[in-house]
Amino acid sequence: MKNERIRLVVDAGNTQVKLVYFQNDEIFHQSRFDAVDLDGIEKYISKNHYSKALLSSVQSDQATELLMDMIDPDILLTQQTQIPISLEEYETIETLGTDRIANVVAASSMSETEQALVIDIGTCIKYDLVVKGRYQGGGIAPGMNMRFKALHEYTGQLPLLDFEEETPLIGKSTKGSMLSGVINGMIAEINGIVEHYTQQFQPLTIFLTGGDAKRFDKALKNSIFAEENLTVTGLYLILKHND
Repeated sequence: MKNERIRLVVDAGNTQVKLVYFQNDEIFHQSRFDAVDLDGIEKYISKNHYSKALLSSVQSDQATELLMDMIDPDILLTQQTQIPISLEEYETIETLGTDRIANVVAASSMSETEQALVIDIGTCIKYDLVVKGRYQGGGIAPGMNMRFKALHEYTGQLPLLDFEEETPLIGKSTKGSMLSGVINGMIAEINGIVEHYTQQFQPLTIFLTGGDAKRFDKALKNSIFAEENLTVTGLYLILKHND
């Protein structure tokens, strides 16, 4: 059943699927599911009605097709979808992730300056710059869990770890040394890259988002604005742009 006042955007990432319902340009309901929980996603969608929907997926073609069948979206976001900013500066638009597109659409709309940088910390760390409504590009690096997994899988004896709030600078054990290398290394890396961007682009508004953003926001520079819903806001703006 359609509800003419409600719009749905679905952000299907590598590990989680986020479903967000908008009404009168405001988020009024949202939920997250593990990417493999297709039954849970289908049951959730069947209970919540909407008038228009947009799906953004970085999952495999097969997984995306399954989501398409469940959601029946009006728009499957691709690099050819009409959006309110330009992607012409990017050399390989056909390989540009739709999550990165959504992030810069939202950043361009929300920024108080003509230049905005998005830092998305999730499966990967992504940096994306938009200047005067024109996407410039950015960078992609391994995310936290990918780094922990690499240390475990590419060595003979290092354990598989997860994030911990208390991370020493000087590890007094193998575990502490690994935590220091990954967590403190990421903090130093992100702050260092931000410093390079701010040296080249002024004034610059910086947004922080992504599934692991909350684990790092306090350790990063105070000039960074944490926006948990940046990606889905961008998806919603794209859906509205295609009315």
